Amino acid sequence: MRLITTTLALAALLPTALAGQARYSAAFGFTSGTKLAQDRIFQDIDINQRPAPTFTLGASLPVSPRERAGLEITLGFGQTHVKEAGFPTVNGPSFKTLGFTAGVDGPLLGPLRYRFGAGLVKYLASHEGIFRQGAPLLLSLTLGSDCHIYTAGKVGVAARLRYDYQRFSTDELRSSGFARTQDVHRLGLGLALEYTR
Repeated sequence: MRLITTTLALAALLPTALAGQARYSAAFGFTSGTKLAQDRIFQDIDINQRPAPTFTLGASLPVSPRERAGLEITLGFGQTHVKEAGFPTVNGPSFKTLGFTAGVDGPLLGPLRYRFGAGLVKYLASHEGIFRQGAPLLLSLTLGSDCHIYTAGKVGVAARLRYDYQRFSTDELRSSGFARTQDVHRLGLGLALEYTR
């Protein structure tokens, strides 16, 4: 909880720290992803993640006449569910993800803008299930696009697409016999309110 509070406080200070043609955004959407873990220990076991409500704060500055560089801070609320061969699917532990991404965006086609970047994702969870021995901090690579659908003066609304890639594992999974680090692909959709000053 202290980490979340600190992050929101830092995000609130961004308008003070940045100046001149800065763009700020606040977005809400949902993020869905592939399996967090998949292995065979006597039988097939899959640990999946349900679509997660996701909030994002962002700020960027122009670095050229066409490109901007900026930061995005993302908070997601996830839930796992576990599927074992021959057994009904059951809910696993819930978790939050706190992401910090630095990236560059620029024009793509018409109202579309591309974005790519890299950062860190911290899983926040109680010590249970796959997070019993702690939750991981992972490197994340991101791609995305914004489509501006409405603009009135300094305020605009954009439809947002975000993709990220990470390599997921936890100490509990490794000690339980999950031999592989899992490639996790996540896709997020949302709407962003933007303000340019």
